[in-house]
Amino acid sequence: MIVTETFLNKARSAFDLNEYEVKTWTALLSRNESTAGELAEISTVPRSRVYDILESLTQKGFVIKKKGSPIKYKTVTPEEALAAARNNALINAENESKEFEKVKKTPSYKELETLYKEGSPALEKDVSGLIKGRKNINAQLLSLVSRAKTSLVLCTTKDGIVRKAENLGKELKKAKARGVSVKLVAPLNSLDDLPTTLKKVIDVKNNHGKDARFVVVDNEHVLFILNDDKEVHENYDCGVWINSPFLAKGFDQFFQNSWKGMKKI
Repeated sequence: MIVTETFLNKARSAFDLNEYEVKTWTALLSRNESTAGELAEISTVPRSRVYDILESLTQKGFVIKKKGSPIKYKTVTPEEALAAARNNALINAENESKEFEKVKKTPSYKELETLYKEGSPALEKDVSGLIKGRKNINAQLLSLVSRAKTSLVLCTTKDGIVRKAENLGKELKKAKARGVSVKLVAPLNSLDDLPTTLKKVIDVKNNHGKDARFVVVDNEHVLFILNDDKEVHENYDCGVWINSPFLAKGFDQFFQNSWKGMKKI
């Protein structure tokens, strides 16, 4: 198999590897087992770097180092590598999250809070913003859910339920524990279609396949997602966030009226 630059770039992105790592790993995949010297020749990675790269791949769970002379390296299966990449991403995310918690204790953070509290009265009450990219939309959703006090209304697609379970599951559970009413409508036929992390956390009803994507929080905030998630790449997904109690209350009233006529799952 001829490994093209396009293939390498896709593999590099999918498995979160750097250029030398993906070249070394794909070279090893083609051999299953090999020495560092052999991999340097077929991967075009400089021999002076290939040892460090192999150690990095070993730590990430993509490669197994075998004892012997000379030392040989064996690749794990692509399925095992994908599982390792996912685990690494979770660990990195958790570590990054802990670093953000430290920010609260810094003088700079306290200055930001002071600036917000002193400057907020001068701001307009109704605020809106355009949010581009699903990653940024999820970040805004996480922020809204974590600050919810009384109610959360979510309308999403079948794929959207899975994303919300992964990205919002813990915060939705915390919101429920705070006494927040959490309602979700989506095209589901039974509770078996609902991710385990959301069961006993939210009230769910079937919207009979009428896909829509929006969130209403505390009758104050509304977040509309403008695209069908089946038809747009996540990088081009787009949402509009509006901080307007007037709009949110009206929208929530329409939702509650529709909720009464929906079938509970």
